[in-house]
Amino acid sequence: MFFLATLGVYLGLLVAGASPVLGHAATARNFDLRDEIEFADDLDKKPDDERSPVTASLQIYLEDIDYFLSSLARLHKQGRFDLRKDTFEVVQSSFLPCIDSNKAGSYTPVRFQSTSQFTRPALEYFSRGMVYGYSLGDCVPSFAFDGIAVAESKYDFHLDDKAFTINVAVKKNSPQNALKLLAELDSTLRLFSGTQNPKRFQKIIDGTRFRAEIDQVFVLTCLPRGSLETLLAADAK
Repeated sequence: MFFLATLGVYLGLLVAGASPVLGHAATARNFDLRDEIEFADDLDKKPDDERSPVTASLQIYLEDIDYFLSSLARLHKQGRFDLRKDTFEVVQSSFLPCIDSNKAGSYTPVRFQSTSQFTRPALEYFSRGMVYGYSLGDCVPSFAFDGIAVAESKYDFHLDDKAFTINVAVKKNSPQNALKLLAELDSTLRLFSGTQNPKRFQKIIDGTRFRAEIDQVFVLTCLPRGSLETLLAADAK
């Protein structure tokens, strides 16, 4: 049976952040995800006028996917996630004012559902990292905020009968900046690729693509469902 996360709890997890552009600071993180998870947040530690470099942002994005898959592997081993039939989908859009020490914004949770209630902590943690668009978006004036510049991002990740798919969209302040970011992402991804990578991490890289449409940039990762059993195996690391 599908479950819907309570709006208040979901927003509470997402609103507890820092500057919209810097909310997901590109720093290495190691967590032990438990059934009852506490979210420790160091998002206020970075100055508001600094932006994470593309290299760091992309690395964190790839590592977040790898960590999420390791969480699913643990749940699968415990019999709490069925690789053959369980599905999930999380969709949200965010408009975050670019104001010093800002911790609020407009969050629109469109969908948060899963066939396994045990995946909720992992889904919430994974989605929380995407709220700020990995610091890839620009601050663009918005009529919705009386002309105040906002960082706009959207994300959608889901597992259906065909694939595990992640789609993160960020808005840039011009088509030219969108194309510039696209080129940076493409060249950076090539730097990360290599035979020295663990198997699962390399598969994530191989399944990641980028595209630009006018003033938006999309970060897309797709892993066939049939490959998940191998990717979630212990030796995938």
